Amino acid sequence: MKNQNKVIENKFFWLPLDQRKSKYGGAMAPRKSELRKPLLWLTRKNESLYLVNGSDEILDSIVITNGGCSTNDGDGITGLTDQGDEYKNIQPNTGIKVDRLDALQDCDLLAHISLRVKSSILGCIDISSTLGRNKIKETVLIWDTGEGEKYVSVKKVS
Repeated sequence: MKNQNKVIENKFFWLPLDQRKSKYGGAMAPRKSELRKPLLWLTRKNESLYLVNGSDEILDSIVITNGGCSTNDGDGITGLTDQGDEYKNIQPNTGIKVDRLDALQDCDLLAHISLRVKSSILGCIDISSTLGRNKIKETVLIWDTGEGEKYVSVKKVS
């Protein structure tokens, strides 16, 4: 598979916000318990952005298309698009590298990610999200309830 070097297996596990510790070692502010489980989510590992299969099933395929725009220091807007990469048979807890983030160069970039996901449980769905690239830390794209997070669109495809 041409994308094999972009796949990391069994290194990503979701911890609900109400169970996390602050980066200073203490407990985080009290939060309502999260009863949902993320099926697909984005997370950063160093300067790379990964899409994680948080479901319990092997996903048949995911086609990822990245895009975005940059303001070029006030001199107009430049559009960016990356051809869609396809990954097949994505195991649970597997992360797929979808982007590389450069904090210095990408601070004014608005990123867009589109996914077409096929699986026996989900069927065929399109997921689309627009994110401030430098602000992406961890974002749930779709929960086990079928809901998308804020700024995420989830549509069934026939």
